[in-house]
This record gives sequence, C-alpha cells and structure tokens, in this order.
Amino acid sequence: MKINYSCDYCGEPIDTIEVEQIDEERLGFNCLNLEERQDLLKYDELTNSLNVLSLCDRCIEELGLADRVFPLNTKIIH
Repeated sequence: MKINYSCDYCGEPIDTIEVEQIDEERLGFNCLNLEERQDLLKYDELTNSLNVLSLCDRCIEELGLADRVFPLNTKIIH
C-alpha cells in the first residue's frame, strides 16, 4: 500500500512510501485521537492508498514551529 504525505498548510507533496501493511505505532498514527484521524488520514479505495496530512519543512519554518519546544504530552505529527 502506498502512503502519500502532503502538507496540510501549503498542499505540496512531501513524500510517498510503500508498505506491505500499516504499522500504526511505527508510523505514529497510534497517537492520534478519532477526530485527528478523521482530519489527517484519508483512505483512497480506488488507488488502495492512504493520504496523510502533515507539515512540510518549509511550512514548519514559515510558521515558526522549527525551534519551539513542545510539552511531552503535545502531539505534533511531522
């Protein structure tokens, strides 16, 4: 299955990976609650792929998030 990552802020593609099966813990999806899953993960049955919204490096810089320190309980998906 292909997993396509794109930036939620600018819409640009980030990367595509190919996996045999989705390991939610390895990919960090296990940290998402139901609402976050619905917002960030979209399954495309036609192409048998998962589309994941994240932030690209450029937007992280532009938004001033690169040097911020987040509390351990804050969920930042990148």
